[in-house]
Amino acid sequence: MNVYHPVLPSINVSVPTEQRQASLPDEEEYQFLPDDDDHGNPPTDSPNLNPLAEFVGPGDKYYRNYHPHLTGRPGDWSPYSSRLEFELADFLFTRSQMSAGNINELLSLWNAALSGTHGKPIFRDSAEMYKTIDSTPLGDVKWENFHTSYTGERPTENVPPWMTDTYDIWFRDPKEVVRNILSEPDFSDDMDYRPFREYESATDGRQWEDFMSGDWAWKQADIISRDPTTHGSTFVPIILGSDKTTVSVATGQNDYYPLYLSIGNIRNKVRRAHRHGVVLIAFLAIPHMDKEHASTDAFRHFRRQLFHASLAYILHNLKPAMSKPVVMRFGDGHYRHVVFGLGPYIADYEEQVLLACIVRGWCVKCLAMRQDLDSDALYRSCEHAEALIEEFDLKNLQDEYGIVGNLIPFTSGFPRADIYELIAPNILHQIIKGTFKDHLVEWVESYLKSVHGTTKANAILDDIDWRIAAIAPFTGLRRFPEGRHFKQWTGNDSKALMKVYLPAIEGHVPTGIVRTFRALLEFTYLVHRNVITEETLIAIQDTINRFHEHREIFRQSGTVQTFSLPRQHAMKHYPDLIRLFGAPNGLCTSITESKHIDAVKDPYRQTNRNKPLCQMLVINQRLDKLAASRRDFNRRRMLGQFNRVFERSLLY
Repeated sequence: MNVYHPVLPSINVSVPTEQRQASLPDEEEYQFLPDDDDHGNPPTDSPNLNPLAEFVGPGDKYYRNYHPHLTGRPGDWSPYSSRLEFELADFLFTRSQMSAGNINELLSLWNAALSGTHGKPIFRDSAEMYKTIDSTPLGDVKWENFHTSYTGERPTENVPPWMTDTYDIWFRDPKEVVRNILSEPDFSDDMDYRPFREYESATDGRQWEDFMSGDWAWKQADIISRDPTTHGSTFVPIILGSDKTTVSVATGQNDYYPLYLSIGNIRNKVRRAHRHGVVLIAFLAIPHMDKEHASTDAFRHFRRQLFHASLAYILHNLKPAMSKPVVMRFGDGHYRHVVFGLGPYIADYEEQVLLACIVRGWCVKCLAMRQDLDSDALYRSCEHAEALIEEFDLKNLQDEYGIVGNLIPFTSGFPRADIYELIAPNILHQIIKGTFKDHLVEWVESYLKSVHGTTKANAILDDIDWRIAAIAPFTGLRRFPEGRHFKQWTGNDSKALMKVYLPAIEGHVPTGIVRTFRALLEFTYLVHRNVITEETLIAIQDTINRFHEHREIFRQSGTVQTFSLPRQHAMKHYPDLIRLFGAPNGLCTSITESKHIDAVKDPYRQTNRNKPLCQMLVINQRLDKLAASRRDFNRRRMLGQFNRVFERSLLY
């Protein structure tokens, strides 16, 4: 049972939607017959018609056989001349990621083969193919840029280079990106148009799943609906995420700072599946400096403020629609009034510190002292922080509250935005990479060495590695032939090791350590669930309590001196964050890190390494256009079996 918000029921402005037809499972909706021409067009004469079947009416009780050629469906492949031309461009650019030189060679060979049969060339060369892709109107949100530089006081001599440099920030209009996401037909069945609270009918027990089921969206709707002109609107939370990534270590400093955008209306499974529900919208500037100046307070302040000022500028076009509704078309064909709002920000701890304008080592969510993070404390808020900034000097702010008082967070100019509240939970970096890999796994090694000495401890660690390597092949388990020795740990490495590490250390460590790992594993699996009930929240809190109880063995043995670790402390806030934002697996850095591959790393490999960023922008835009074209052709049922027409084109 869902209880929807009573004032923001998402009323449709108009209903220009087309009736959708059901299709038989495992049935191609558009069939190419053996005597089609080279481009998949139906022949003039068709003595043997192969009808198309589609269900009609409720419950799939009836089905109809339709004429396969006079379909009444649009057949416009623009800007491509045929399906073969589109499929070739998509294959070469998206799937093969072929260089321009190799594309030219392939097309030259293909066109030479066609010339003997008087066939028409598909593309003359790569330039013609790129020009065709670029002329696609779908998915076209152009890249823009702005420049910024330091404008503060400068020394009279030996001016640091960062004070004179100009920094370029490339971005796409987030309003247009959101418009594209909302209008995507693929998302129409996986989108929540209004906040809701979901209950189990039998017990009236509440449960949390997708983002709009959380209390934050409901409370935002309460605030927005105080203005009667917003009634009937759809609230669209803007979810952001950013994270530096390195594309090539061998060729020098090649770091990029992508910024991604999604919306809270699409369901978690869509965001996790990367069905174009997470979109690259900017490359932020990364000021580089030599060691002499990198550690100065002035440079650190400039770098932080550059980050916030850039975000504020990139998002400024969304601000008017955060107070006054605008009309946008949705994927179901309806037009709705829309009200935007800044939603959760997906980031690792280093980025969270930057976002919240706090000192490293403090919690970004609560006011607990950095020396005793697990003590009870109130949650942070912008209102409280502003009051403290007015009363205390910068040093006392940092020492007593962990606040960097001379920074202005990017959220300060946007309505209903509290950066402390908007910091999202992060299973990957807080729990898997942080608490498991960086803390517990390292602590076990330190514990063994402190208790048994280095020589015996190394023998025990070798046996642990042997046990890990001896894991039998099984579905869902990854094998580690060399144990836990990795040159570089990835998130997937840590996730896979979590599944086999507990039995590997059994017998080598005390029961308390085993129970500590067990409590953490149970916590991880519980917060990973797609649907979290009130009973699950109770179980999550129980695992947190048991984890805190059993980890004391590490302190008692002298392995660690303190548990005031921000990433480990973050476990304490998960029950409240689940109530606010729904299941945490929809707001995890694993989503943005996976996006790095498609949006940053693969496009970088396609460049010639000469000013690669400009080439990466073009590549991303072309990828978006090809993906948008494929979704559009699919929606119009123009894509289906293609093997035979493709083979004939190669043969003839």
